[in-house]
Amino acid sequence: MTSKERYRKLCAEEPSIPIYSRDWWLDAVAPGGWDVVTVEKNEKIIAAMPYVTAKKYGFTRIVMPPLTQKLGPWLSYPAGQKYSKKLDYEKKTFNELIEKLPMVDAFHQNFDYRIENWLPFYWQGFSQSTRYTYVLDDLSDMAAVEKGFAHAKRQNIKKALDSSLTVKFDLSAKAFYQHHQMTLGKQNLYDKSVSYSFELFQRIYDACYAHNAGRTIYAEDVDGHIQAALFVIWDENSAYDLISTIDPDYRKYGAATLLVWEMIKFVADKTKRFDFEGSMIEGVENSFRKFGAKQYPYFNISKIYNKRLKGLHHLKEVLRILRGRN
Repeated sequence: MTSKERYRKLCAEEPSIPIYSRDWWLDAVAPGGWDVVTVEKNEKIIAAMPYVTAKKYGFTRIVMPPLTQKLGPWLSYPAGQKYSKKLDYEKKTFNELIEKLPMVDAFHQNFDYRIENWLPFYWQGFSQSTRYTYVLDDLSDMAAVEKGFAHAKRQNIKKALDSSLTVKFDLSAKAFYQHHQMTLGKQNLYDKSVSYSFELFQRIYDACYAHNAGRTIYAEDVDGHIQAALFVIWDENSAYDLISTIDPDYRKYGAATLLVWEMIKFVADKTKRFDFEGSMIEGVENSFRKFGAKQYPYFNISKIYNKRLKGLHHLKEVLRILRGRN
């Protein structure tokens, strides 16, 4: 049995593996393009690191697949470990994973925010930048969750309910994708093209529905017009607001906020947290924060092995800085 086959078996048995690292998710976002390195003890996987490779301009890189917030290492920790022993364990295990990675020109991954120690990667020549996501930590008490909403969010929900919007589930993959295309087409300030293909979205949609790990939700007005839609996915530990679409002509009616609230309530008995997936865009960050979500930093880890690619990357950074000065 190969490492990948053993990892598939682990994914079917281990609930602590995030949805983005599960075999069926990787089959959907990178069919035939992913693999995994593992560390085993007594014929049991104690650590794993799935990865996706892509080739561009003649360079082979480990990259983040589309619509995937994070990958990085997964570890099974021995029970009752002291903190110093935990750090030793992470150093040894991360080093083994790094050694088993394939020979590539560059590495680029986002790690789960629960990975707090990237020092072993730093010691192996990797670089780190910090990104942020926003998370509702505890969905066990809906009254407490709602109490954490800012006044503006509660007003948006009230406005949406007063507008006689109907909330429905299970918008088809095609209708959801077309709605996203339409809403982007109305926003002249942004790229009007959807950043992911319909074929990719259909695979993700089908895989999530097959594993009871995702649903679409949408708000429809009395004229049958869809004002907003969400696609939310989940595992046993967290739900994720994967894709949001909002018709800019109806933004003021609060449909998007209502859908987030309805989906939070829907997943509350299926998982522990709700991850808004974060954003480095100031306006989006502000919206997530007003749901009472807590800010979590997570690591973007990278390394360029190829000297020629390293030189090109350095030149690109210099040009970026010079453009900024001008």
